[in-house]
Amino acid sequence: MFPPSQQIRWLIDCDSFYASCEVYLNPKLRWLPVCIWWDIVIARSYEAKPYGIKVGTPIREAKKMLPANAVYLKPNITKYGQISSSLMNYLQDKCLQVEVFSIDEAFIEITDYAEMYHMSYQKIARAMRYDIKKKIGIPVSIGLAPTRLLSKIFADINKPFGECIAITPSEIDAVLRSLPLSDIPFVWPKTQEKLMDRCTTAYDYKALPYEYVRELLGKNGLKIRMELNSINAMNFAGKHTPKSINRTRSFNPHFTSKKSEVRSRLLENIDKACEHLLDQKLATKYLAISFRTKEFHRHWLDLKLPYATNDKMLITQSARKLFERIAFADDILYRTTGIYLWDLVDATNTQYSLFQSTQQTTSKKQLNDIIYRINKKYWRWAIRLWEAKVSVKKNDLFEMVLN
Repeated sequence: MFPPSQQIRWLIDCDSFYASCEVYLNPKLRWLPVCIWWDIVIARSYEAKPYGIKVGTPIREAKKMLPANAVYLKPNITKYGQISSSLMNYLQDKCLQVEVFSIDEAFIEITDYAEMYHMSYQKIARAMRYDIKKKIGIPVSIGLAPTRLLSKIFADINKPFGECIAITPSEIDAVLRSLPLSDIPFVWPKTQEKLMDRCTTAYDYKALPYEYVRELLGKNGLKIRMELNSINAMNFAGKHTPKSINRTRSFNPHFTSKKSEVRSRLLENIDKACEHLLDQKLATKYLAISFRTKEFHRHWLDLKLPYATNDKMLITQSARKLFERIAFADDILYRTTGIYLWDLVDATNTQYSLFQSTQQTTSKKQLNDIIYRINKKYWRWAIRLWEAKVSVKKNDLFEMVLN
């Protein structure tokens, strides 16, 4: 039905980018467990991973799990951006067709490079990895395949500082047969549940009938299947996805022990964080709320959401459940409160609950969008969600937005 791609693409993917930047800026950190954190670990070096440190691990837990020589650093976003710019400029100088995917990833079409340089693709990839390490100072891994999704999958296989190259159908199938279904980007847990009777590997997904995937998973599921079959169907260019979003605010110059005041300030933070999610067309898989007392003691509660979402109602409801677990007392004064969202993904590839109908999903997305647009037009808190129930009719909401 669709012709296979005749193109060859790399994905250049930095290894533990934030931690690698810190090692580049301070070579004394080399070979040490390094954690970049805001209250939770947002990035860690490969030396920290064997201790069970994951993105989202509360920093207090990470300190218990890691050895005494571990290093804990706050993120230096400005420096990371500068290093990223250096890498992207380098790639654009070396290559003609560079598609920036995120702060630490870029796709490059290299269809004619082997013939041009009289070298195998593996030798070219190896030369590129070492040249980037020498000139930019950051280790990268490379995936090479006919489509963007395949190259993204393959870039993860031999990390860190490795490459995986599969171009012919037999080479690609050999990799996909050993790849769990859960390792395919954008195949979320609910999708895995739908496919559990027919799929355990990426190769199984690739082999599913076209009409079956269209009926069960829709347009996004079809695009993934096509990419696995070496058919170009997805375009990730130009999307810079942050790793996390956090919003905190203090009560200074005063402190408070009042539950209502803490809740109100937390809700302001939720509004800002959700607005950022929607502005960037992102969805989050995890959230946490935090409170710092006058004595700087930190209270932290987190949870994994049922699916990646930017649904403000679900995020607020989830935060409320966590909030109700906090015990307030007159002698406990709070100085700050905050919300943290992490493990962010492109919202256009997210799904709602497996148990909601298409009509329910569409209505929820529409309502979420309407509230966002109203708050954009009439200021951030025109509609606030905590205990209030929205009872305005949909047509009235549209009228408020459009007038």
